Amino acid sequence: MNLFDQIDRALTLPANQFARRSVVLDNFVNDIVYLPLLNGGAFLAAFWWLWFEADESGAYAQRRNVVAALLGTIVVGVVSPLLKVVLQLHYLPLHYQDIGIRLPFVVDPTPIKDFSFPSAHAAVFFSLCVPLWMRSRWLGSAAVVWTLLVICLPLLYLGFHWASDLVAGAVFGVVLVLLLRRPIGATGIPDRVVRFSATHPPAFYAIAWLFALQLALLFGDVRAFFRDAASLARVLLF
Repeated sequence: MNLFDQIDRALTLPANQFARRSVVLDNFVNDIVYLPLLNGGAFLAAFWWLWFEADESGAYAQRRNVVAALLGTIVVGVVSPLLKVVLQLHYLPLHYQDIGIRLPFVVDPTPIKDFSFPSAHAAVFFSLCVPLWMRSRWLGSAAVVWTLLVICLPLLYLGFHWASDLVAGAVFGVVLVLLLRRPIGATGIPDRVVRFSATHPPAFYAIAWLFALQLALLFGDVRAFFRDAASLARVLLF
């Protein structure tokens, strides 16, 4: 075991050692991880606030930034899971119970055999912190604290991620969304979206609500649909 692994385990194990001591506590932490209201829902509320809080003179620029940020986050959300498959560095901590990882009462590790580096959760939510930070230091700071306590800490507790997964995901998400700001703006898509919101508000807000719902769910419904569609296609074609 190298020094990096020793540090990773030293940072991960303390948060996980509270698991499997109380069914109620395990259920509570599991609910935090899977409740859309506490995850994407809280961030989407902040972005809706940004959308409407600017005065008329600054509304266009701010709304354009919101659109660009969300588009960048979508890219982060697509690329980060692919990185796990490409890198294949290590599995979820809960598969290493021989080193002291405690398995929560509510987690069944049998069907979960997945690589965990980097954390897509950390990548997506820290990327969402960037535009909030750029708009308001206090709002960005609150978003970072929320991500650390409500998004990342429960993942360590349940054995879903190593500390290195979360750090790498956070760095990847922040860096990528910053790098994508100019290219996304150069496409003109944010401008077209903002203009569409002004010229066709009923259609825009109907679409925006559906998009916000899926983002709050981390596109879980969409991913499940395409996964099932792919399985059906394999059965029919092969």
